[in-house]
Amino acid sequence: MAELWGILLGDGHIEKTKAYKLGVYHITVVGHSILDKSYLLNYVKPLIEKLFEVKVRVYLSKTANALSIIADGRRIVDFFEKEGFKSGDKIRNQSTIPDWIKENPKFLAACLRGLHDTDGCFYKLTNQNSYQIGFTNHDNTLLRDAHAGLRFLGIGVSNIIHNRKYVITKKSEIAKFYKLIGFHNSKHLDKINAYFKAP
Repeated sequence: MAELWGILLGDGHIEKTKAYKLGVYHITVVGHSILDKSYLLNYVKPLIEKLFEVKVRVYLSKTANALSIIADGRRIVDFFEKEGFKSGDKIRNQSTIPDWIKENPKFLAACLRGLHDTDGCFYKLTNQNSYQIGFTNHDNTLLRDAHAGLRFLGIGVSNIIHNRKYVITKKSEIAKFYKLIGFHNSKHLDKINAYFKAP
């Protein structure tokens, strides 16, 4: 559940629309239709189905390279709202990592994995033989909490840059991230696995 919380904070959305007799209640996770396809269909979809015992819908956009997985149900939305994750605009609501996750290192690592799988990246620096883990988010509260979470777990991370991102550059700190948090999204996981297996 902590990992799904991080996924929703990254690329997710909680929709709650009250209407006459029937309303709209669902959670949605959106990713790139090619780069995130395996992660969404083979990891996130089964994760939601296991946690909530529901059937998850898949929607492929006809106008953009976007793939959405959607879980319907007022019960699901009510659960997240009860735990403090409000429906609607995440930035306006200041949606972030709750205390029950922050206070448990295992839960915190799982939540940070969900965040970095969705809003993070692992890449080679231009004209260098060095790599970085980066994380970008425009919600300052969430950005600060994720940054503090890494430091709480003992992972060396840069200061927050331009109020929108942070990076992990030292190979020793990338190794800590790899061991304690890691990735489930293959677009990051394949690259970082190759990085540590390279001679």
